[in-house]
Amino acid sequence: MSSNLFRFIRQSRGLTQKKLSEMLGISEPMVCMIERGKKNVIEVNKKLRELFGNEYVDKCRTFLEEN
Repeated sequence: MSSNLFRFIRQSRGLTQKKLSEMLGISEPMVCMIERGKKNVIEVNKKLRELFGNEYVDKCRTFLEEN
């Protein structure tokens, strides 16, 4: 999962970095670093998919790839 996809999912759900960090059980600075490509998003990929569902994450990925 790319940092762009991670950010897109957060924004598409109308979440702040703070709120998503709380939902994923990680720090807000970690969310920021992931979105800037400074940390590997693989660490939270599973949690993100559990939170929003595989189908939603895959649809977001497809949308980003097509646009």
